[in-house]
Amino acid sequence: MRQNIRLIPVLIVLLMTTKLSADGVDKVQCPVVKVEVERLPDMNIPRSGHSAFLLNGEVTVVGGHTSGFVLTPTIEYLNDGKWQQLQTVYTHDGGISIVMKSGKVLLAGGFKDNLGIGQSFEVELYDPVAHESKGFGCLDQKRVSGAAVELDSGRVMITGNWYADDGIEMFDGKTSFSHVRNVSQFRNLPHVFRTSGGDAVIVAGYDFHGDPLDTIIIDRLYGEPFCNELFESWRPLHYDLAQHSDDSFVGENGEVRYLMPVENKDGQLAIIDVRDTIFTPLPTSTPIPMKSQWGPIKYITPVYADRPHQRGYVVGFDKTNRLYALCIDYAKSPAALTLYHTDPLPEAGMLTIPVLTAEGNLILTGGISLEPNSNFSPMASVWLLRFNDDGSETAGINGWLWGVLATVLLLIGIVVIVLRRRKVQPQPEPEEQSETTTRGNEQLMQRICHLMDEKQLYLQQGLKVSDIASALGINSRYVSDCVKAVRGCSLTQFVNEYRVKHAKRLLLERPEMKISTVAIESGFTNDKAMTRYFKEQTGMTPTEWKTNKQNNAQNP
Repeated sequence: MRQNIRLIPVLIVLLMTTKLSADGVDKVQCPVVKVEVERLPDMNIPRSGHSAFLLNGEVTVVGGHTSGFVLTPTIEYLNDGKWQQLQTVYTHDGGISIVMKSGKVLLAGGFKDNLGIGQSFEVELYDPVAHESKGFGCLDQKRVSGAAVELDSGRVMITGNWYADDGIEMFDGKTSFSHVRNVSQFRNLPHVFRTSGGDAVIVAGYDFHGDPLDTIIIDRLYGEPFCNELFESWRPLHYDLAQHSDDSFVGENGEVRYLMPVENKDGQLAIIDVRDTIFTPLPTSTPIPMKSQWGPIKYITPVYADRPHQRGYVVGFDKTNRLYALCIDYAKSPAALTLYHTDPLPEAGMLTIPVLTAEGNLILTGGISLEPNSNFSPMASVWLLRFNDDGSETAGINGWLWGVLATVLLLIGIVVIVLRRRKVQPQPEPEEQSETTTRGNEQLMQRICHLMDEKQLYLQQGLKVSDIASALGINSRYVSDCVKAVRGCSLTQFVNEYRVKHAKRLLLERPEMKISTVAIESGFTNDKAMTRYFKEQTGMTPTEWKTNKQNNAQNP
C-alpha cells in the first residue's frame, strides 16, 4: 500500500511540470507540490534566536529569547509527545552551537542582554544523554552570530561576529579557547566549510554590521586568503539566524563536499557546489523559482542535506504565511528541483531554523512572524513538513483505493504526454555538462600558477602533488586532474617546465655557476635529471643552450 502512496505525488508532479507554450512546444518548469503538514505539540516557551538539533532521536531546542525579547536560559526536548524542559547555565540567544563527534553540544556566546544587545563570552557543554548542561570555559573573544565547525582533529574552529571584532579562534576539544589568526574581513553568520588536510574556509557576503561586502575574500584556517571570480556575480545567501555548517555536507567516500545557496543582484537564487576550495555552480534541471502563484518567495536557510535520500532542502516563506522547501536532488545531473509549499500557516514562525529528521522530513520550531516588532512575540508552535514516508499507516483510505487512484493517475499522465507530445527536458550536451567543470579547472589552474609564480614551490626538491594540494587546501586528485585537463600534461611535466625556465634564467644571469649547482638551485635532484628535461623542452643540453644564447648575444 505504501508503495502505491509514493506513486501519487510522482504522478502529480509529472502532470504539473509540463506547460504548453504559445507555439505548441512544451516547456519544463520546476514542479510545485503541496507538502503534507502536521502540527506537533507546542513548546513550553515561545522562542526565537534559538538553536535546534536532532539528538538521540529527540528534537531539541536551546536558548534564544522569549516573549518581551527576554533571553531564556532553557533547553527543551520532545520526548513521548511532550516537551521536557531544563535549565542551561547561561543564555545563548543568537549564540554559536555545534554537535560534536562525542554527541555533546558546544554552546558558546550569544547576546549579553535582553533586546539583542551586546555579546558574551560564556561557554557550556550540553549532554543529551544525561540531559544536563555544564559551564566550563570562556571564549577568547565575546561573540554573537558566529559559526563553528569541528575539524578531523576533534578541535572546533570558531569565527564570525556581530557589531564587534572578528577573528579565528580554536576550541581544543577540552576546556581551552585560543586565538589562531586574524581574518581578511569581518563577517556576520559566515559559511564555514571543512577542506582536505585539516583546513577550513570561511566565506560570507555580509560584514559584521550586516552590510554587503564589496569584495568577497575567502579566508582559510591555515592557508592564504584567496578570491573566486564566481563571487563577482553571486553573493552567499545571507541568513538571519545561526546555522550549522555540516548540515550542508554532502560528501561521500572521503570526499569533502558542501552545497551553498547564493544569489545575484537581481535576487535570483542558485546553488554552489563546494569541493575543498573549488566553488562551481551546480547545474539544475530548471532555474530556481523565486515566486509562486501567491507572490515572491524569500529563501532564508542553508541547504539541509538529507544524505540517505541524496536530497537537500532550502526553506523560505512568502507574505501569505506559506512556507516553502526547495528540494534539490543533487545526485542527479543536472540536479532535479521540486518546490514544496504549505497552505497559509498564520500560527507558524516564518523566521526559524529547521531540523532534519532521520526520515528526511523537516521540523520547524518557534520563530517569529512577519509582523513588525515580532521579536517581542515569538512563537511556541512546532510544525512537521513530511516529504518521506515513515512507515505509519494512513487512516481512512484502503490500500485497494490507493492502487486504483494510482492507476487512474498513471493513465491520465500517459494520455497527457501523448496528446501534448511532451518533450523530456534535454540533458545537457557533453560540452554543456563540462562547462562547470571547465570553469572550475580554469579557476584552480590560476591558483596553481599563482602558487608557482609567487611562492616558487617548484624549487622544492621532491615536490609531490600532495604538497601542492596541501598549500591550496584541496584534494590531491583535483590538482592532477586540473593540470591534465587545462595544460594537457602530467603534473611532473608541468612543474619541470617551471624548473627549466628557472634554470635558463640562472644560466644567463650567473654564467659562472656550475651546471650541477644550477640543477639543485632550480629544484632538480641532480644535473642528469635537469639535462633530461632540458633536452625534452629545448632539444639541447643546458650547456648547449647556454652557449647558443651567448653566441647569439655576441653576434646579433
